Amino acid sequence: MKALAIILALLDLAPIFFLSLGLFFLVQLADRLDPRSRRMALAGLALVVLGGLAGAASNLSLAIFEEDIPLLAATSHVFGAPGSALMAAAVIRALRNADGPRVAGDPWVAPMLVSWLFLIAAFYLNATFGGDLWSRVLLLLSVLAEIALCIAACLLGWRRQLHMAAALFALNAAAAVVGAAVSVFTSQTMWIHLFVFLVNLAARSAFVFASWRIAAEYGARVGPTAPV
Repeated sequence: MKALAIILALLDLAPIFFLSLGLFFLVQLADRLDPRSRRMALAGLALVVLGGLAGAASNLSLAIFEEDIPLLAATSHVFGAPGSALMAAAVIRALRNADGPRVAGDPWVAPMLVSWLFLIAAFYLNATFGGDLWSRVLLLLSVLAEIALCIAACLLGWRRQLHMAAALFALNAAAAVVGAAVSVFTSQTMWIHLFVFLVNLAARSAFVFASWRIAAEYGARVGPTAPV
């Protein structure tokens, strides 16, 4: 059973890889439709990858040594949640710029404000009550940001009649909600871990294809090198 737990912990890297690849395509999309959001999207990608790797390392430590590393577990939430917020903001601005005038204003303001509000709330809950309530606050931010990102990307796909890609983004949002609900409301057994892994793997694989398809479509029609 321990060997199976270690294998599952190692396999956690697969959904992280697919998520990172999908977000990379969305960074390219944001750069084409709203160049001002490029750095914000890259920062969001870096934070999500860092948080995902920290979470995978924490799970691997738990599987091998049967002991969690609090710093890694905290890093996965503290970096991953704001990263998701930055990525969501970049894709939302890309949606607003797709078929209309350029959106004015600093792209960093709204996502940074929201992220700091959630981080301060998590710090307060951790200092006051302890436990894992603080991590659930940041998990909520991650889920809300992913839902917002998927809705914006879904609308971008729908505008270009990419119905399959739009449906895959909706599937990814639903999987994010299911995964978060399972992790919060059920005990973390190995079989629960396996279920969450399979759901994440399927959702992230779909996310990669949908992100690539939409980024390629808007690159062909909107990009600076597109034929006239």
